[in-house]
Amino acid sequence: MMLKIGIRLQRILIALCLLALPAGMLTGCAKSEENPNAILEGVIRQSDAIIKYLQDTKQDSGITLHPSGLVYKVLNEGYHTDTISLEEIPVVTFTRRLLGNDQIIESSPLPTSFDNRKLKDHIPGWQYGLPMISKGGRIQLFIPSRLAFGNVGIPGKIPPNAILFCDITLIDIRK
Repeated sequence: MMLKIGIRLQRILIALCLLALPAGMLTGCAKSEENPNAILEGVIRQSDAIIKYLQDTKQDSGITLHPSGLVYKVLNEGYHTDTISLEEIPVVTFTRRLLGNDQIIESSPLPTSFDNRKLKDHIPGWQYGLPMISKGGRIQLFIPSRLAFGNVGIPGKIPPNAILFCDITLIDIRK
């Protein structure tokens, strides 16, 4: 069930969450000198676009809006033990696409730990999303660009200001 809140309350929650974040997390992997209000407006605009897209394509059943602006859907909560912390290493299978595009940008059908990268070293969208499931769980993340690769993107792969869709299964958690 989608979180039913008004636009004004949504903006307040996103603003409070963004104010509590370290400056580096506001821009995903990109560096920025932007005004915090511009960042906030961008996240709100993209969160609204995500929700509208999901409603228009009738995929909005079960989605939830996180205070950060991340939109997510838990498909399987997992084993209800072993949730991940930022200092731990996620082992996942995943598929990454641009929102509204069926073409896969990146995927790993076999479990990967991204060379033993801790969760704190992944994009903020994953940092918020993966702790919402436990080992064995599966989640779909609809990630505003500021919680992904920001206004830089990944040259040749992900354009600047791209909204990402990630379908992730948390296979294991390593210390």
